[in-house]
Amino acid sequence: MAIPSIQSAILLSFLVLFLGPNLQTAKLCSCSDDHKVGNCHSIERLALLDFKKGVEDPSNRLSSWRLENEDCCKWHGVGCNNVTGYVEELDLNTIKNTTQAAELSGGISPALAQLKHLKYLDLSHNAFGGIPNQFIGSVKELRYLDLSWNYFDGRISQQLGNLSHLHHLDLSYSRVSIQELQFLSHLTSLEYLGLSGSDLSETGESLQYINRLHSLSELHLSFCKLSSFPLMTNFTTTLSVLDLSGNNFGGFFFKAILNFIALQSLDLSATEIQGPIPKAIAQKTSLRTLRLGGNDLTGHIPDVLANFTSLECLGLHDNHLEGPIPLSFGAFCKLKELSLARNNISGEITEFVNGLSSCRPNSLLEILDLGDTKLTGNIPYSIGNLKSLRRLYLYQTSMNGTIPKSLGQLSELEALDLSLNAWDGELTEDHFANLANLIDLHISFDEKPPEPLFFNLSSNWVCPFTELFHLDLTNCQLGPPFPSWLRNLNRLGDIVLENVGISDKIPNWFPKIYPSLRVLDLSNNQISGKVPLELRNGLKSTEMGMLNLRGNLFSGTIPLNINETMPNLEFLTLSNNLIEGSIPSSICNLNRLRAVSLSSNNLSGELPQECWKDLQFLEIIHLSNNHLSGKVPISIWSTPQLSILSLSENGFSGNLPPNLKTVGPLRVIDLGENSLSGNLPMWMGKRLPQLEILRLRSNSFSGFIHEHHCLLHSLRILDLAHNGLSGTIPHCFGNFSGMATVDPTDPFFISMVSIEGIDLRRSSEDFEDQVNVWITKGIEREYNGTLEFLKCIDLSHNAFSGEIPREITGLLGLSILNLSMNQLTGRIPEKIGSMQRLEVLDLSRNQLSGSIPPSISALNSLNHLNLSSNNLSGRIPSGNQLQTLPDPSIYAGNPGLCGAPLKDCATHPDIHRLNHEEDKEDWLPFFISMSIGFVVGFWSVCGSLLLNKSWRYAFFRFIDDMTIIPVCVAVKARSFRLGRNHNAQHA
Repeated sequence: MAIPSIQSAILLSFLVLFLGPNLQTAKLCSCSDDHKVGNCHSIERLALLDFKKGVEDPSNRLSSWRLENEDCCKWHGVGCNNVTGYVEELDLNTIKNTTQAAELSGGISPALAQLKHLKYLDLSHNAFGGIPNQFIGSVKELRYLDLSWNYFDGRISQQLGNLSHLHHLDLSYSRVSIQELQFLSHLTSLEYLGLSGSDLSETGESLQYINRLHSLSELHLSFCKLSSFPLMTNFTTTLSVLDLSGNNFGGFFFKAILNFIALQSLDLSATEIQGPIPKAIAQKTSLRTLRLGGNDLTGHIPDVLANFTSLECLGLHDNHLEGPIPLSFGAFCKLKELSLARNNISGEITEFVNGLSSCRPNSLLEILDLGDTKLTGNIPYSIGNLKSLRRLYLYQTSMNGTIPKSLGQLSELEALDLSLNAWDGELTEDHFANLANLIDLHISFDEKPPEPLFFNLSSNWVCPFTELFHLDLTNCQLGPPFPSWLRNLNRLGDIVLENVGISDKIPNWFPKIYPSLRVLDLSNNQISGKVPLELRNGLKSTEMGMLNLRGNLFSGTIPLNINETMPNLEFLTLSNNLIEGSIPSSICNLNRLRAVSLSSNNLSGELPQECWKDLQFLEIIHLSNNHLSGKVPISIWSTPQLSILSLSENGFSGNLPPNLKTVGPLRVIDLGENSLSGNLPMWMGKRLPQLEILRLRSNSFSGFIHEHHCLLHSLRILDLAHNGLSGTIPHCFGNFSGMATVDPTDPFFISMVSIEGIDLRRSSEDFEDQVNVWITKGIEREYNGTLEFLKCIDLSHNAFSGEIPREITGLLGLSILNLSMNQLTGRIPEKIGSMQRLEVLDLSRNQLSGSIPPSISALNSLNHLNLSSNNLSGRIPSGNQLQTLPDPSIYAGNPGLCGAPLKDCATHPDIHRLNHEEDKEDWLPFFISMSIGFVVGFWSVCGSLLLNKSWRYAFFRFIDDMTIIPVCVAVKARSFRLGRNHNAQHA
């Protein structure tokens, strides 16, 4: 029995010598309940299963994590030590390890503390909540910890300091609260620190702990709300990557950073650096990445950057840099990314591109962003030699000419944006020959040029870019036939083919690509047929967020099942078509609907009455120019987010609700050209503080404008013309501060709304295009594209009386003032000339009198004036702008007026009488006030004397005493004259 004991001793010695630290684990395994299946320990398997219970996994990524699948080392994202079997790695990074998988969410179970040997933990890019403080300080063997891009809520524990072996710590954009950084003092081995997106503004002096990380090579503190930073001296020789973007350091910090010896990547984007790029940067020739975008840099790009022969990424976008691209940039053969977008960069790109194209073996450039600059010239043919190019952005420059066919040789190209330039000629199949990797294609124009860019593609052409997702060819020329090359693009998400000259029906093959679409914009073409054709076939598009078929020839009715076929629709625009029938109530079941525009069709019937208030996200309702009738639904006013309500040019009748407790945040109400009646509701002034446009013209409203309506301080357009309103114009019109400002305000209805970056302004263009303003003589003028400048008051064709309130001249931003066809009296306000922005002034067909104020000649913007059919008199003022309005009819019906363009005042038969009457009219108020003052003063004194006896006696005694004064004066004067005569005789 001794031999086995000796053998056991030898075996134990062998285990101590070779297993070392793992011996304790081996002992635990042998004497505890823990057991292994394959390489997996049961304690750790149960801990992982407990973690899974609290996780929501919509993509079923953790399907392999099952109790019956006992070997947890084979589970997704789990890595074990091959010898000991302990879990050393847990990697559930959504982006890195999965393809199109949904994020994991839920809480992080403290059972993970059982993973005592865990060295690598990556839970980044998920949606975990809570805060993992209960176990985070217990896993002391961790070398790598990444919790970035999650939704943690709470303060991070200082127990992080227990992880003394940690080399990599990333908490960026995890929403953890960090108020103290003392835990960093224990992480002496830390090489990577990422706290980007964390609010470090309250950390104060504890920022100094970062300076103690002697081994640090990467520091990421972007968007941390920092305005200062401690002087870093301890890792000037180790730090190679520094990202401080999105903070407010200013230029003083720039030069200090240049002292870092090993620095290879520097990101100071959006840190409010001002002035020219310092030439001292020439010392950092080791830099491979330099990002200075989003600052206030000025001047030229310095030539010293030519020394950066190892430069791989240069980001100078969103500054105020000017001048040409340095020719030396053409020698940057290692350059992978260059962004100079949104600067004042000018000149051509030919020599720069030619330089890169001569790199041997090839240029490495992958991203070239020169959009929104002042570049000129054309795209050089040598662009086709940049074989590595993946993204090319040349949008909104001054470039022109034809697009070279060599673009078709960029086989790696994924994104191409040439929008908003002056291209001409045509695009052929050669332009797209090898673009098999293309995902984004944008070649659009603001307006269709006289000779639009023509897509000359054969009907049987099979396009190579079958993975295309974004397509925007607005204002190019693709038609008349519907482009057949779209039929193989089954992955398309966004199609914008606005005004591309299509005169055709939607082909039968189109439904094949329909279900994957998020955005479909075929507006302003000549497409005919039933609308929408695909919906009638029962096809369901769960991704569709925007459908814009505006300005075509579609007919038929709106499908009753629209809520089933497009359940996630946000923007529905079918205006300017031939659609008929009623609006189905199913439209109120589109729970995500934000804008609906069905204007200028043949729709009829009544609106659904009770459902509108349930549309929680609806912002725009535009149903004008149809044949709708009945009452305006009361529920429509209580739609929670409603901003624009346009129901004009229909047959709506009845009164507006007199009282409403809740009203949406309305900014536009357009109910013009209907048959509505009753008084103007008082609640409009009280409950609509954000209202900017109120248009109720051509209805049958009656009653008065109340002072409560003057509470609409934000009002820019008030149009109540062609109604039966009466009473006086309130003096409180001067409270319309939205009309008093001179600077134009940005129109809210041109808001940039988007679905994942796609511009969806089209949903509100209908309203902008069709705001009609009556000017004079029944002629209607449309304001297109300048609605943000328009500020208007139109009260014409009513029964208003009294004077024009002088407070109205304080509305200095007013563009149009139309008070014609009323019963106004009195004079034109003297300060009318202070309204410098007035373009239209119509006071015709009233009972105004007196002279035209001379200040009217100061209205330099005036292009329409009508003062006819009043009782005005005197000389017509002269002025530069008035001379451009020579039509005598604008003064007709005022027999007392003279001067150009009417008869000369010298030859006017009644000019002297008129001047005399005008003088009498001018002096009349003075004489009236003087008479009233005399009467009041006389009877104030004499009446008191008649009524009070003691006052009367005292008054007359005072008069008697006062008579002595003139007598004494007279005696003295006589004595003086006699004395003077006597002296004269003796002399």
